[in-house]
Amino acid sequence: MMPRAVERASSESSNGEEQSMRAKLLGAGVVLLGAGIALGTVGLLSAGKVQGGLTCRFLVKDRLITGVYKSYGLKDCLVPMWLAKTILKNETNGRITNLRLRYKVGEYSDWSAWHTYPAVDPTQTVVDLCHPILHSACAKLTSRTPAELQMEGEYTDPGGTKHQLQETKQITLLGRHEFIFSDLTAEERTKAFQDEDTYSPLLAAWVSQQDDPVSRLASMANRRAGGLGASSDDESCLKVMRELYEILRTIHVSYQHPQAMPDPTMSYDIKLVQSLQYPRDTIQKKSGTCIDLAILYAAMLNSVNIKPYLVSMDGHCFPIGQLPSGRFCPVETTGVGDGYAKSMSFQQAVESAQKTWAQVNRTGRFNLVDVRACWMNGVSNPELEQLPPDILEKWGIVQLVEGGAGVPVAIPPVRQPAVTPQPQPQPQPQPQPPAVNIAGQWACAVTAPTGASIQGQLQIATQGNQLQMVFSFAYQMPGPDGAMHRFTEQNTFVGMVAGQNIMAECNNAEYTMDGVRVPPQGLPLKLAMVLDASGRSMRGQVTNAMGMTATVTAQR
Repeated sequence: MMPRAVERASSESSNGEEQSMRAKLLGAGVVLLGAGIALGTVGLLSAGKVQGGLTCRFLVKDRLITGVYKSYGLKDCLVPMWLAKTILKNETNGRITNLRLRYKVGEYSDWSAWHTYPAVDPTQTVVDLCHPILHSACAKLTSRTPAELQMEGEYTDPGGTKHQLQETKQITLLGRHEFIFSDLTAEERTKAFQDEDTYSPLLAAWVSQQDDPVSRLASMANRRAGGLGASSDDESCLKVMRELYEILRTIHVSYQHPQAMPDPTMSYDIKLVQSLQYPRDTIQKKSGTCIDLAILYAAMLNSVNIKPYLVSMDGHCFPIGQLPSGRFCPVETTGVGDGYAKSMSFQQAVESAQKTWAQVNRTGRFNLVDVRACWMNGVSNPELEQLPPDILEKWGIVQLVEGGAGVPVAIPPVRQPAVTPQPQPQPQPQPQPPAVNIAGQWACAVTAPTGASIQGQLQIATQGNQLQMVFSFAYQMPGPDGAMHRFTEQNTFVGMVAGQNIMAECNNAEYTMDGVRVPPQGLPLKLAMVLDASGRSMRGQVTNAMGMTATVTAQR
């Protein structure tokens, strides 16, 4: 049945003045999840003297990760990779026209194409994101390099006068081996681990997809396993994974604990810039930190067609191989120790990683990086220098793997915890939804970049790790006509929960103004939230189709 307000509006369609006013008011309120992020105000042109101006805030990320330079140019990358954000608000009494912006990163990019906004009405805010297409020279930087990030813009004010915009800020291009786990400021971070580890999916850029030294070493390991097809069954896959691990011990790869870290249980400080090796570097140097060894093993897994994952947690990282059955087999690659006497057997390395994997699934303080999914969603490998085809011979790797007659060198004996034969490791299942039941009603709030905020209700329904989230809001806001108007909105998100992480998307929304339905704007909306350990609150961000974001919080 059609609501009375809609019937009234239909019967009065001949009233041109009212219809005109409704068109002007459409989107005038701060409808934060949909129309409000889009800020699709149709505002009124003001006659007479121009009052006020266009305010501009130019925000930049002060460090650029050159190892993932390709990802910065992608608007749909798995990780938001904008380098600068320009926030412009029309504080005049009329419409600003022909607003356009462009960006340049020193000598490492050309000027971007102009980002054009034909009209910006009074009180309307534009959030423009810089996604620079960087030159490949970025990937050759061996140390931190300063660069200037420039923004140029222009617009015409309501009186017809043209204005210029110009901002310049200095940023640092990290060296090709340098990595940061997050660029969130202290004000933006919560106590959630994921706020300290927002960039862990970018580790996939260091996992080489096609690099000859890695492929050859993995192929040698596969031959030691009898040339089994790793994708045929779990038993064959585990044998190949065992030989991938054992060959690292054979070539004397060792775990190198950073001397700057006094805690032996931690291999790095997630708050600092890290130095990462590519798999070829770890093979050549025959040593690496926990991240380096995990990255090398993940690259070897992929080379023999075993789906690789990386687990990033507080001060540690380890790889996981997915078996043909879909089950996970984690491996503690630091178990290679010094390559011999102090190393773990493959069985021990798996058991150690299984304990760690179970622990982080209880705490939720981890990120699971699906390496192949990252590659498919904008996280690309940088170009590496071409190496000669006999590089493994020159590094002495082949001589270690094969004896004079081409026979594999025997693995030095390792003391086992029991004399009886050990069974094949039992891989752990994939992460399950949090133990806390999050279904039910929550109080929620959404805050736009302008600082405007509204409160509402959130209803969550779950089935396994699938969920539906319905956000509902009702509020009053003044329109361009100076009068107060009633707005309602209902946004339905569908997604999944893994551990403490919630990812969902909204393609279904209903908005009304003064009881009359208006078309939703800015769809689809993408939501990413993190549930705290108590299961009583969550926090995250929602992003609309135009890249505009708002902060979302919920409590119960």
